[in-house]
Amino acid sequence: MTIAIVQTKKERKIMTNIILTTPEELRAIVSETVSQTLAGLNIPKDQPDSLTPDAAVQALEQHGFLISKARLYKLTARGEVPFRKYGNKLLFSRKELLAWAENLARRVNDKTEAALNIAKSANRKLRSYGK
Repeated sequence: MTIAIVQTKKERKIMTNIILTTPEELRAIVSETVSQTLAGLNIPKDQPDSLTPDAAVQALEQHGFLISKARLYKLTARGEVPFRKYGNKLLFSRKELLAWAENLARRVNDKTEAALNIAKSANRKLRSYGK
């Protein structure tokens, strides 16, 4: 038997909403909630996959990746962002662009990466002071 505790801000000190459930039921509840949330994030079928630079900037902004059109052009010139050319027009694949942005975004709460960066920084400081 699993106990799930649901609290509001006012109930933090007094736990009044206690739900008794089995692990299977809890998994089903969580799965359904996550599915409903992700369903709202899906790309509607009527939106094209090929995007112009303006549409690419808007698509990135809709998903929380703020970028200017000038920055997108600069990244395109360096070959750092996935794109295609049709004649002299730039086109971006919505799927490839969003996957690129996701891979580029750093995970803030990744403690192992943070610890590694701190260790590297400490080693650099030790070497520079030791000279």
